[in-house]
Amino acid sequence: MEGAWCNGVRAHQQGINMKFALFSLSFISFCGGSLFQIGCAVERTEYHYRSQSEAESIGRPVDETFVKADGTKVVYSSKRPEKVKDTNAADGATSEVFDPNQPAVDLREKKASGDIVLRAIFPEQVVDHVTECVRNEEYDLIWNQLLSAGAKNDLEGRGGRKYFTTFFTTNRKEVMATLNCMKINFKNGHVIIRKSDDTHMMAQLDSTLRKNYKFTTMEFESTPTGMKLVSIR
Repeated sequence: MEGAWCNGVRAHQQGINMKFALFSLSFISFCGGSLFQIGCAVERTEYHYRSQSEAESIGRPVDETFVKADGTKVVYSSKRPEKVKDTNAADGATSEVFDPNQPAVDLREKKASGDIVLRAIFPEQVVDHVTECVRNEEYDLIWNQLLSAGAKNDLEGRGGRKYFTTFFTTNRKEVMATLNCMKINFKNGHVIIRKSDDTHMMAQLDSTLRKNYKFTTMEFESTPTGMKLVSIR
């Protein structure tokens, strides 16, 4: 139980061609955000440009807005941000802005009944959700909403949900260390993204980080209902 949990069906794909890595990173990586002061609250918004060809390759709309688990609003747009003068800056500095006027999607929604609904479009959103769920010991949420159907089928032969929960409780500290490392390093290139096929991709800590962590790789599957977790190993 102390070893890695992974989907055996996907294990052979570790050596996938590196030519997909740079492309995947181009739409996974985050850029700097802007801060807006509203009363006493601070809203962080991240803007990203997305071309039509890139949108088609990942099966997502060109223009898209959602809210991450930490409350950050993320905006993808086909409009390249324009340089405008920042009237609040003393030195007349410029900043990049655009307003796609799209409603935000709540990635972690708490219903009036108390039920939590998790939504994920990209691997880093799955990582955000899993991090919060492991921190709160919400393993049923991961199993019910984030885990891919293929991973569930694979785990059934090992004890199913009981095995799954035991994996996280046994390795909670080590898994959290890896998740936090990935969250930080998605932005700076120290997490390598490889596209395995049309629906699967893998995120791996690079060689400068790998030796420091028990778990170094996460696999994901893009499904009609969103991005899902396949394995942690």
